[in-house]
Amino acid sequence: MQTIDKDKQGDTKIYLHMDNGEADDDSVDIVKVAENMAKKKKVYKYIFPLAVCIGVLLGLAAVCADYAIGANSYARAAVSFQFDGIEGGLDPKGAAFDINKIKSPAIIDSALSTLNITEYTTEQIRENIVIEGVIPRDAAERIAAIKEMALKDVSNYERILDVSYYPTQYMVYLYRDSGMSGTDAVNILNAVLESYRTYFSNTYANTDVLAITGNLTDYKDYDYVLAVDLLKTQIEIIQNYVGERKEQAPEFRSLATGLSFGDISAVLDTISNTDMADLSSYIESHNLTKDRGRQLEYYEYRVKQHTIEISQYQAQLSDIQTVIDQYQKDPVVIMGSQENTYQYEQKNVYYDQLLEQKLELSAKVAELNTGLNEAYALLNAANEAQGKNTQSEYDYADEKMSAIVETISKWAEITEQTSEEYYSTTFLSNAYKVGVPAQYIAAGGLIAILKKIAIAVAAMVFAAIVVWCVDGLISEIKRMRMIKDEK
Repeated sequence: MQTIDKDKQGDTKIYLHMDNGEADDDSVDIVKVAENMAKKKKVYKYIFPLAVCIGVLLGLAAVCADYAIGANSYARAAVSFQFDGIEGGLDPKGAAFDINKIKSPAIIDSALSTLNITEYTTEQIRENIVIEGVIPRDAAERIAAIKEMALKDVSNYERILDVSYYPTQYMVYLYRDSGMSGTDAVNILNAVLESYRTYFSNTYANTDVLAITGNLTDYKDYDYVLAVDLLKTQIEIIQNYVGERKEQAPEFRSLATGLSFGDISAVLDTISNTDMADLSSYIESHNLTKDRGRQLEYYEYRVKQHTIEISQYQAQLSDIQTVIDQYQKDPVVIMGSQENTYQYEQKNVYYDQLLEQKLELSAKVAELNTGLNEAYALLNAANEAQGKNTQSEYDYADEKMSAIVETISKWAEITEQTSEEYYSTTFLSNAYKVGVPAQYIAAGGLIAILKKIAIAVAAMVFAAIVVWCVDGLISEIKRMRMIKDEK
């Protein structure tokens, strides 16, 4: 308990009363305590710098301990993405973008295999990888402001969805495990990011289809009609691929090949509509075959397959037509006046989808009917064929087919080369970037080290202040006891 007393001269003294359970109270004069502390100011003038030095040494010891065991030490890299859809959280194909693919086991396995590292397991690396999205300050401030508003008005929660932000930049961390060196952490993280580049390219560039198409099936193992169908299928795959790239990059022109995707598409159309059509008509008009029995079986199979597919599509078409006939749009009635009434049908997305499906199925049925009629004609012609084909006919077909196969292979390679240049120099160069390669941050970085040292120094200085105060208090208590003993 404190008491304030004024002596005759008007000086104010502050006393600290200590109840010791006895009849007499002992009062400690705070001013006297301060005077005792001031008397030892010279001593503590050396103690405080010593406390600061001890704090620095303790902080450095803690930092060294963290460094030795790898605590808070990590390799850090910055990656960024730039392609259509990323701002909405979508990947180049329109699906949900998943940044955590970077630490998938397959990518980490590939990275470790590249480095020939076996002392760390895939799961060990995966657990130590942390990915954080970088959100610009303005977006973060908008989200924080609306969240604060939502606490006052629940309706504002809907506005949070309007300002939701999907990061386009990420910080990737690989925390150092015990026994892992800083160099290993940097090398592994860089290898993981490069392995992800390969995954990104293979997934979204889709050039693997060209590698498969480029290795064309040996047409000599098949009968002529079947070989022609296989070649048509393979050239259609390349045409579809080139068509997609043409829409994606209509202005791109390869420096290596000097061609755009539109140029390649035009050449492929010529091969399909001219060379392939000429070869197909020659084989069909001459009923060219290596085995008449197998030829008839193939035509019969085509007739059967087309018939089955037509039946399936017609059943689907019938079901959709039934739904369309029974479906009625909700009318919207607008009263203009007493004499006139206007009625409009409401636009219905589901009804429009039904009509679109009907048109698509009708087109497929018509295409299959054409194929069925062609198969019937070929089957009848094969049954009516008389005599055997001459060697010159075989030679001409073989020579023609060999030239077409060589042409398709050539343009498959050109397409692949052009696509690789497009994805490496235009698309992928901006779509996925390692903005800052992996860098090693020991013990959490300079700020963390300084913070740890500052905490240790502050603790030691505070301890010195406490000791100084306690020293002054003890001196005052001793003085009071001496006076009491004298009395």
